Amino acid sequence: MDTNPSKLCREFARILGSTPSVVNGVCTATRSRTNLHPIVLGRPAESFMFVPQAFSFENMNKNGQALCLGETVLLQEEVNPFMSKLRQHDIIVTATHNHWLFDKPRLMYMHFESIDEPLAFARKVRDAMRVLTTRPVRVEASSKSLESLDEQSMDVSAGRHDDGSSLCDQFSRILGGEMHTFEDDICIVMRSRHNIRPVVLGRQGRSFLLIPQMFTFESLSPDGRALCAGETVILQEELNPFISRLREQGIFVTAFHNHWLFEHPRLMYIHWLSIDQPLDFARKTRKALSVLNNRPVRFRSKTSIRRK
Repeated sequence: MDTNPSKLCREFARILGSTPSVVNGVCTATRSRTNLHPIVLGRPAESFMFVPQAFSFENMNKNGQALCLGETVLLQEEVNPFMSKLRQHDIIVTATHNHWLFDKPRLMYMHFESIDEPLAFARKVRDAMRVLTTRPVRVEASSKSLESLDEQSMDVSAGRHDDGSSLCDQFSRILGGEMHTFEDDICIVMRSRHNIRPVVLGRQGRSFLLIPQMFTFESLSPDGRALCAGETVILQEELNPFISRLREQGIFVTAFHNHWLFEHPRLMYIHWLSIDQPLDFARKTRKALSVLNNRPVRFRSKTSIRRK
């Protein structure tokens, strides 16, 4: 499978001011909203998990139209202006919600989809994103309101781990990561649930936006604890067993919900947080993930109906 972005993929990403890549054979363009500097559970949270913007297209037909997906983090005051702009372009808004708890400022996430020519979709989304602020948004870190949430200490002082890259390698191995990065003291691990092959708007999809599993640790303090977070796509019948496993280990479940519409099977997404030793968090997460099934989950594509 060719992992080099095509000319079309590179142009798609250029329009969106993003970095092109090929994930699961799908053109994926990603960037972070680097003007947002949130605090989560009293610690700086600046990894892609918290401030993402991601876009993809796939399954193009002979008319040049593809299944196009997008996601962005938003401030509360940006939600309705951005939603209005998407709707003016006939892009389907599929979900708006939180992903996390105990975050400052309050972060919201919007997901959207369309059957469209990829470059036309990119231009429409770029136009919509013009309503988003580019000013720096910062808040002060504080653990005072969080002391009752966890019996363990929540030292929010920024700590640099001398061997963070090695720690990230171990973190990834425990979680079975397909790729991982360690930059600016932030570890990101990514993999996909390849056994799930959804159909969205009548088209087969394998974009990472549809079947993600992503884990991170950052803001590592001198006591070896960090802000750790996870996300996975999950089937409806798996949701409550997975929640039970996370809660048994003292991990905060922060959100579970849909991200998309008109998909088969019904896809849910769950997000979780903890202040923990990264490797301990990875082992707890791996234990919880063990309740998810590995059987193939496939649906046959049907004729696409564009819903506005």
